[in-house]
Amino acid sequence: MAGRFAEYSPSLRRHARSQGGVALAMVVWFVAAMSVLVVGIVSEARVDVRMAQTHIARAKAMAAGDGAISLLLSRQALLREAQAGPGENGLEPVLEARFMLGEQPVQVRMTPISHLLDLHSADPEQLETAFSELGGLQREDARRLAASVVQLRSGRANGVGVGFRPHTVEDWLQLPGFDRALLDGMRNWLRMDDEAAYRLDAVLDYDGRRWLRRRWITLQGGSGASGFPWRITRTEAPRVLDDRTTTAGAR
Repeated sequence: MAGRFAEYSPSLRRHARSQGGVALAMVVWFVAAMSVLVVGIVSEARVDVRMAQTHIARAKAMAAGDGAISLLLSRQALLREAQAGPGENGLEPVLEARFMLGEQPVQVRMTPISHLLDLHSADPEQLETAFSELGGLQREDARRLAASVVQLRSGRANGVGVGFRPHTVEDWLQLPGFDRALLDGMRNWLRMDDEAAYRLDAVLDYDGRRWLRRRWITLQGGSGASGFPWRITRTEAPRVLDDRTTTAGAR
């Protein structure tokens, strides 16, 4: 009898309760760990899905944009006849057209480089205004940077290698004070390629966002391997336009 009562002694009951508490804690920790693991897997899956959707959208912007650009170039003579008369300030007019590629509408704009700011030839006042109003620099900073650009063009700029000459707009980033934020703020108004005679912008809406595909071309030196009478001198990766940008800018 004493042995049977002993198995229900207070010490044994306390030991059993402590073991039950440890087991409960282990279960709670296991559930919490599994919850974190599931949340991580679901989050990673969502990121993968979004990345796949972005890749699809970029591919569609490239295909539809390039196709619409080629259509406008092939019909530019007809568009020029329909748009009689010179453009603003006597400049060559900007051509615009809208095409349907399957069920995807694409708006295309062909801008002559005469409408864009050329860092190689713009005067100091134009540069200062562009750096201030488009690039967001303070007026004094814009004036100093404009002076540096003029000095670089004459081969007398400080902070760059001797004999350095920018060939693309990205090369200007080597000039002190000319940073990526400034370039991004001005890129829609800059001539980005020395060889090009025109900039072509294809804009389309897809997956709830507005995409831009941009190419630079010259009408000389074509009919090579491509078989087209124009030559592409620069192609920019598709990018999403922000809410404030409906079309690419030009002056």
